[in-house]
Amino acid sequence: MEILIFSDSHGRVEGMRRAIALQPRKPDLIVHLGDGAGDLEYLHTRGIPVLSVRGNCDWFTVATSIPEEQVWEELGHKIVILHGHRYGAKSGVGGMLSHAASIGADIVLYGHTHIPSETCVPAGEVVGGVTLERPIYLFNPGSIGRNEQGEGLSFGTLSLTDRHVLFSHGVVKI
Repeated sequence: MEILIFSDSHGRVEGMRRAIALQPRKPDLIVHLGDGAGDLEYLHTRGIPVLSVRGNCDWFTVATSIPEEQVWEELGHKIVILHGHRYGAKSGVGGMLSHAASIGADIVLYGHTHIPSETCVPAGEVVGGVTLERPIYLFNPGSIGRNEQGEGLSFGTLSLTDRHVLFSHGVVKI
């Protein structure tokens, strides 16, 4: 399964359009992690299914009907998507990690910081009193709408099988 991941588009859709066009093959799913989740209405997704969550800047837009968090299982993995502001993402991944461990998730996709990042906590670690039976992966695609680091607008991809989890970051120039 190939998942294309966006966050923090903040009303700008051109970066998402370009990222979709860059994909070597059509993704199976597009995920938007908030702060511009309503922007998906203006994006032609070529029939690709879309999941999104609401971010802290989505309170006064059409995105108010979008949930703050979604959890689902795919190929034996439990995935949680959230924006990250409710779990202190700008201060680190600890809050999201504890939440993931408490609900048995092994993949957390989040945004909010505008900074691409990837963290893996190995199996056997104790998180919030829970000993992890398998690793927890935390992934932030950065911002597809605001270029704050001068490196272009960033997005992410997740290639997922029942045995492998592979993340990558991509950049588009506007």
